[in-house]
Formats: sequence, structure tokens, C-alpha cells
Amino acid sequence: MTFKVLIVLLCSLLLIACSDVEDQLNKDYGKEQPRPRQLSTDDALAEEFRDQVMPILEKRCVVCHGCYDAPCQLKLSSPEGIDRGASKALVYNGQRILGAAPSRLFIDAHSTEEWRHKGFKSVLNERDQTMLANLEGSVMYKLLMQKERNPQPEGVLPEQFNYSLNREDQCADINELAEYEEDFPLSGMPYGLPNLSHDEFKTLEQWISRGAPMSEPLALSDETVKLVEHWEKKLNGDSRKDQLIARYIYEHLFIGHIYFDALPISTDTPPRFFHLIRSSTPPGEPVKVIATRRPYDDPKVERVYYRLVLDRAITLAKTNLPYVLNEKREQLWDKLFYDADFTVNSLPDYADFNPFLVFKDIPTYSRYQFMLQEAYFTIGGFIKGPVCRGQVAVNVINDKFWVFFVDPESTANKDVDQFVYSQADNLRLPAESSSNNLSIREWLSYAKGNRQYVKAKSDFIKKEMDHVEGLTLDNIWSGNENAALTVFRHIDSATVVKGAIGKQPKTAWLIDYPVLERIHYLLVAGFDVYGNVGHQLTTRLYMDFLRIESEANFISFIPNEYRRPVLTSWYIDATKELSEYLNDENLMNARRSGIEFNTDFPKEELLSKLKNYVYAPDMLRAKNTQYRVPQEDIILKRLNNLDNSVVLSLPQVSFIVVEDENGADRGYTILRHNEHENVSSLLNEAANRLTSKDNSEIFKGFLGTYPGLIFKVNAADEADFVRLFSEAKDKKKFATLMATYGIRRSNPNFWEVSDYLHDLYLQQDPIEYGLFDYNRLINR
Repeated sequence: MTFKVLIVLLCSLLLIACSDVEDQLNKDYGKEQPRPRQLSTDDALAEEFRDQVMPILEKRCVVCHGCYDAPCQLKLSSPEGIDRGASKALVYNGQRILGAAPSRLFIDAHSTEEWRHKGFKSVLNERDQTMLANLEGSVMYKLLMQKERNPQPEGVLPEQFNYSLNREDQCADINELAEYEEDFPLSGMPYGLPNLSHDEFKTLEQWISRGAPMSEPLALSDETVKLVEHWEKKLNGDSRKDQLIARYIYEHLFIGHIYFDALPISTDTPPRFFHLIRSSTPPGEPVKVIATRRPYDDPKVERVYYRLVLDRAITLAKTNLPYVLNEKREQLWDKLFYDADFTVNSLPDYADFNPFLVFKDIPTYSRYQFMLQEAYFTIGGFIKGPVCRGQVAVNVINDKFWVFFVDPESTANKDVDQFVYSQADNLRLPAESSSNNLSIREWLSYAKGNRQYVKAKSDFIKKEMDHVEGLTLDNIWSGNENAALTVFRHIDSATVVKGAIGKQPKTAWLIDYPVLERIHYLLVAGFDVYGNVGHQLTTRLYMDFLRIESEANFISFIPNEYRRPVLTSWYIDATKELSEYLNDENLMNARRSGIEFNTDFPKEELLSKLKNYVYAPDMLRAKNTQYRVPQEDIILKRLNNLDNSVVLSLPQVSFIVVEDENGADRGYTILRHNEHENVSSLLNEAANRLTSKDNSEIFKGFLGTYPGLIFKVNAADEADFVRLFSEAKDKKKFATLMATYGIRRSNPNFWEVSDYLHDLYLQQDPIEYGLFDYNRLINR
């Protein structure tokens, strides 16, 4: 028998075996068809689902299966996601030649049957609804049972477990499960984490055996309904001015988790979040979602209505972007938009994607203030949106930097409006419309446009701005707690917090209106996670311009003779093309610095001055202490200065739970900062790494949403913990640290500690709270 014939025979036998499984199920229990599973909220089984089943799914399953990067697209964070099931198709695929069809829950299909047509397969039984059929026909149950038959080993797990970001998931369907268990016996669910408790398993087993009944969302309170009605009325005025304002607001808030602080919020009563969506139906009628790739794509309806719909999914820390609607917000919007003196003679159509043209009738000052007043939210769209997942997406930024903003009052005039409008063509973005590859010629046109804008901006400043006084701190915005931000990168994810926190960073950004608007439309509104490699790489390339422009804005506030040396020190061994761009005389602000410096280290002085300038004294004290290790745990501050050999053993994010006998338990985060010669390399980041300068920093509370390690320490043992941590310079000593204080993903107490972590995080901030994601836990 030839080798080719043998292969054909084996494949045929495999197909027959697979076919036999499904054929037997069809024979025994009938054909598959979607089943209604959501029951009225007052049904006893619905109450049981909310009270007993969903808490288990939330704390044991959604911590890995909650978002775009959930294995097999199995999102267990809502009844709709559970019923939709799984798919072998990849969301994050940086190598695809053509853009993929979107598969966004609640948007791209609105019934389980529609998802079946899109290739999603059920993880529950969709044949006859008998107890035996519900168990035999459920992929979810069989994977839970596989874990029961093959319990999780303790200690460092075998190499067969793959926790890499871009691992190849198996996504076995009902036909493939027997072979899957034979090949990967320890890969039942929860994957790479401890078994469920006996009671938890039995609860899920009983629920699945009953046909997995679920609950419709709890009804909104009368007060909530009134608030929704009020804001929908606000956003759906009939005038052209009202419609353009609403479009601008929507295109900036579509990614947000909207809530009302007029309603009670506490650790016991978390906020109910809403999403702002486009609908073809007006307020008062059932919502009909307009599904487009981007929020500014042509809706193909005569009139768009902006509606608030309840977020039906469990909140995840990595995607939670809270945005409050209240009386103060309405007053701001009235001042910036509705009562502002401008006229809209005609509405722009959807053929033009350029925000500097589409919204030209709205004053630049109003647009900038709208984003600026919630700058944490605006920058958070880039940090927490789909673009933030993946090394190619976030290697455009350094591991830590501070962000400040140009004062809008210094640009609040019609000359600035006219200048921005005149530069609209140069400010075009590669992410405007296409999710497929751009030609080299087209990309070069965007690069050329950016350089022309930089020159025009320099010429405008030379002509219009006051050169006598020079740049001073008065040119920096200090409006509210969003005036300074700190951004941390964690290789393939990122975090943003309010305040200039921790040790001074190497770099800083000073953002003006054109940069902030482009960041949003490039990385949030215009980014398509389902786009092809060309779309994703050109997005990344263009962001280089925005980073460099923001850095140059910051450097322009130090004396002229220091500007170029500081900027080039951030781009060691830059390419010839990049060096030419960095040496462009137009890149730096033409104005001199009007700030008095007292040392030969003006960058460090400027950072210190800005940190103290942007906040009033009481707010500055609050920001300085919010993330600072308090006196009671002061010994932990030694983890700020770990030896580089220890830092190199750390993941990007490590959580510490400190237990106190007085009950005042608290949480901390150790962040690893990776150093680079520069962050301009697109595909060869490793060549630019300066691992010998990697360092650590500790903060009070939990920063980051993908912990790599978890430690649990009794307050009385902090000194020993710090000692072992500081000595963990090789594998053996690091293993001692882990054995003493580490909570490995295989630790039998893992789930208990996980629950406690989430409880502490909820107490830290019930509005920002969401579930952590355990897909990045390392196996050490």
C-alpha cells in the first residue's frame, strides 16, 4: 500500500467516524435547530440562572471567554453569547489578505439562527430537549466532564499547555471531541486552570441537563427609563444642527459604557451600562441596529436615530470605558454645541469620511473641549478598544509615558478654525474607509500629507502666534482631573490612568486638537479589527507620525538648544528615513520657551513643573497618593528598584494581595517596563530592545487587566516576601518565591484568590470594575 493511499484511507476513516457521531445524535435525538432558552425574569428557572448559574460562569468562565480574543470566539458573558456558540474563524489575524466578515455580538446578527448561517456552532444541545440529549449533545458539558476525568495537575504545568497570545486553538466541535480528549486529555475546561468545585460542576451539569434555560434582562427601573427617554430626545433633534451634533457625539461615544450617576451606584449596586447605537427606528419604537464596519459608514437609511440600548453582557475590565450622562454633562454639551453660535446649512453625506471636513461647521474649540473634558475616555478608546490587543498594534508606544494637552483657550479663534479646515486634505487618515490593503503609492500620499501639514502648522505658528512671550505653562490645559494621564504598555495590551503617576518616564506627549482627533479616528472609529494586514499595518505606521508630533510638541517647551538632543535620544539607531523626519525643522514649535529652567536637565524639570501645574494642590495630593504605596506597607516600595535580573523573570503585570489580620486587605500591582532604543520598528521590535534597562514599578491598587502572576502575602510576612522577591535572580530562587507566595494557575486555591482579587477591585472602583482576563497568566 502506497503512502498516498494510506493517507486517503485514514482521512476517509476519520470522516466516517466524525460523521458517525453526528449521524448517531441525529438518529437518537433528531436534527439540530436553535432552541428558545431565555425565559421571563420571574420564571423560577430564570431566577435560578441569575442567582446560581451565572455567577459560576462569570467568575470561572468569562475570565477567559469574554471578548474579541476569547478562544474560538466563544463569549460566555451573556445569554446571547452562550447561545451563539463557537467559531473556528479568527478575529485577530494579522496575516489575512482580505478583510473578514465582522462577527460582533448584538450587531452583526440578531438571532441564534443567523449566527448558525455565519458558521457559529452551538456548545449546547439543539436536538430533542431531554435530559440525556442535553448532556450528550453539549460541547460545553463534555469539556467540563473531560476536566473531571482528567483533573488539573498542581505545580508548573506540562509543556503541552500553550498560553501564547497567538496560539492555535482547537475549537473542537461535537464530532471532534473524542479525538480532542485523546490528543489533549488535560485540556478540559476551564483550560489550564483548576477544576470547578464539586458543587459548581453539579450546578452547571443540572443547568445543562435542563436545556440551559437563561433569563431575559431584568426590567429597567422607571427612573432609568425616564433618563433614557430624556437623552434619546436630546440626541434626536430634527434640525440640521442637531443632527450634525448628534453624529459627532455618537462617533466619539459608540465604544463607551454609558451610565447615569443619578441612579444609586455602590459595590452592591453596580451601574447598569448602556451603549449608544445607530438605529433605523426613532425613540419609542423597538431598536433596529444599523450594522456597519465603522460608526461613520453609510447607514443606508433616510434618517438615523441615536438610541441607548442596555449592555446585556457581564462587564470586563479590559473593555470597560465608563462615560456618565448627567445634568453637568448636558450643560457642557449645551455650551459647546446646542447653544453655540454656528449654522449648519447642509448635512454632509456619508461618502466623505474625513472628520475635519464632515464636522467643519462645528467650531474646533467645541470639538476639542468635548474630547478634552473626558480625555481619559478619549485616550482610553485606543487603549481599551480592539486595536489595543496585539504587539503590532501597541508597539507604537513606549512602555510608560505621561500625556498632557494644549490649552484650548489658546486656539479658540476663527483663524485656528480656518487653518484646521484648510489642512483637512493633509490630515486624511489611512483608516478612513478601507479594510483592505492600500497600495504603496496611496500610503505615500498619506505620509506626504502629514509632512505638508507639519510644515503648514509651523508656518501658521510663525505668522500668527506671539513670539515675544514664548511658550509657557499657560499654554497647557489644566481644566480637570483629565489634564494629565499616564499610559503603560504591557507588550500586547495597555493601560491608561488619570494623573502623572509614579517615577518620571523617559518620554511624554503634548496633544493638540488635530492629534487628538486623528488618534480617535485612526485607532478607534476607523480601526477595523476584521481588516486585512494592509489596513492594520498602515494604521500602525501612521500612528508613528502622531506619536512623534506629540513628543515634539512637548519638547518645544524646553530651550531650543536642548530640543533636538532630547528627541534624538529617544530614537537611538533610527533608520535613515526616520532620522530625516526627526530632523525636519518644521517638527519643533517655532516659538521659544518662555519657561525659566534652573538645571541642565530641562526635560526632567518640565515634567516636574507640568505635574504640579495641571492640578490644584488638593487634587495633586489626591493623585499623588491614589497609587502610592502607603506607610503601612512601605517595605513594598523596595520592589520599585528590583535588580534587572529579577525584572527579566517577571511578566508585564503582577498582582499582589496583602491580607491583614485587621481585615483591611489591599491589592498592589507590579509593572514591568521594557526599554527600547526606539519604538519605530514595525516588525522587528526585538532588535530595538534594551533588556538590560528593563525596570519595575509598584502601585497601590490594580493596574492592567491581564495579570501574568498573582501573589498572596500576609501583612506580617511582607519583609520576607520582599527579601525572596529581591533574591529571585535565577530560576531556582524564582521557583522558591513562587512556591512560597505565588498563586500559580494550577494552585488549588486559585479560584478562591481570584474571587478575592475581584472583590478588592470592586471596592477600589465599582464604576471602573470589570472582570480580569486570565489568558496571559504565565506558567512558572
